[in-house]
Amino acid sequence: MRGTEAPVGGIRPWIVWLAATLTFVAAMFSRTSFGVASLYAAERFASPVALMSIFVVVQMIVYAGMQIPAGLLLDRLGSRKTIAIGLTVMTVGQLGLALATSFPVGLGVRVLIGGGDALIFISAIRLIPVWFAARQVPLLTQISSVAGQLGQWASAVPLVRILADFGWTPAFLTVAAACATGLLLNVVFVRDYPPGAEMPRPQGRSGGFAGAREVIEMPAGQLGFFIHMSTAYFPLIFTFMWGFPFLTQGQGLTDARAGNLFTVFVIAGIAAGPPMGVLTRIFENQRVALALIVAAFTVVAWTAVLLWPGSAPMPLLVVLMIGLASCFPASNIAFDINRSFVPPHRMGIGSGLVIVGGFIAALGSVGVISMVLAGVGGADPGPEAFRIAMATQLPVWLFALTMVLRSRRKLLATGQRV
Repeated sequence: MRGTEAPVGGIRPWIVWLAATLTFVAAMFSRTSFGVASLYAAERFASPVALMSIFVVVQMIVYAGMQIPAGLLLDRLGSRKTIAIGLTVMTVGQLGLALATSFPVGLGVRVLIGGGDALIFISAIRLIPVWFAARQVPLLTQISSVAGQLGQWASAVPLVRILADFGWTPAFLTVAAACATGLLLNVVFVRDYPPGAEMPRPQGRSGGFAGAREVIEMPAGQLGFFIHMSTAYFPLIFTFMWGFPFLTQGQGLTDARAGNLFTVFVIAGIAAGPPMGVLTRIFENQRVALALIVAAFTVVAWTAVLLWPGSAPMPLLVVLMIGLASCFPASNIAFDINRSFVPPHRMGIGSGLVIVGGFIAALGSVGVISMVLAGVGGADPGPEAFRIAMATQLPVWLFALTMVLRSRRKLLATGQRV
C-alpha cells in the first residue's frame, strides 16, 4: 500500500496508529529488558557474567532470522493477527524468564522472545499507509520508530528500580504484563483496514518463499536491503555489544561518562526522527542521497575518532553519538522505498528483507570485532586493539554503499524515480 489517496478521516486512524505504536513500545521494553539485568541473570543462573551476552546475541539472531518468515505471515494474515501472535509469544517468553532458574531454560525462552519480537515493528508500520495519506506516511513511520525509545527508557529506569527493590521474578512479570497490555490494545483497537477496504491478494507467484524470492529479485527490494545495511549497521553494532566497552576500555572513559554519551545517543535519535520524516517527504526523489549523507557523516566521525592520537576529545565523541543516533531514522528510509515500489501484497516480506540487511551485517561484524579484539588485545584488549577492531566496520560499509548505488541504478533503469 502506497498510502491512501486521501486521509480516511476522523479519529479512527489515529486510534489504530497509537494502539499499534504502543504495541511496539511494549515489544521494545521486552527486547531491551535483559540488557539491564545481566548481573542479576548471572546470579540467578549461577553462570559467569561474560556468558550473559549470549542471551542478547541469540535473541538478535532469532530476530533477524525470523524477518522473512514474519513478512510472509504478515502478508498472509494482516497486522492485527500477526501482532497478536507476536505479543502472545513474547508474553509467554517473559513469563518463562520470570520463573526460569537455569541457563538453558532462560536461553530457550529468550529465543521465544526474539521470535515474537520479529513480528511487531513491521506489522505496526504496515498499518500506516493503509490508514493515512501518502504525504503523512514518512513522518508517522519515524514517530512510530522513535516511540520505541520509550520502551528502552522503561527498561533502563523503572525496570532497574524494580529489579533492585523486588528482585528478578517481579521484574520480569512486569515485562510480561506490559506485553499482555500491548496484546489487549491490539485486540481492542487495531484493525487492518478501514471499513469497506479489502486486503490486497497475492498475484502471480503466491506460494510461501516464492513471494520472498520475488521481492529479493526486485531492484527496490535490494535497494531497501542495502540502505538499511549502510545506515542501521553502525548503531546496531554500537548498541548490541561494543559501544560501552569501546568508550570505557577503548577511550578510557568512566562508566558514568560513557553513560552520559549513551544519553546523548538516545536524545539525538528521538530528535532526529521527525525531521527525517519531513525531509523524506519533501525530497522524495532524493531519499537515497539523504540516507547516504547521514551514513557518510557517521563514517567521517568514526574515522576521526579512530585516527585521533590517544583518546578522542569529548566533543568529537558527542558528534559520533549524534551521527550514530541519526543513522536509525535514516535507516527508516528503506521502509519508505519498500512502501513506494514493492507491491502491496508483498509489503510484509519487503519490510522483513529491509531489517535483515542491517541486522545480518551487524551480527557478522560483532563476531569479527570479537575475534580481532581477542587476536590483537588478548584477554584484556586496550585502546589500540579497539582501534583496529572497530576499523573493520569500514569495508562492510563500503560494500553496502556500492550495492546501494548499484541497486539504485537498476531501479532507475526501470523508469522509476528515486
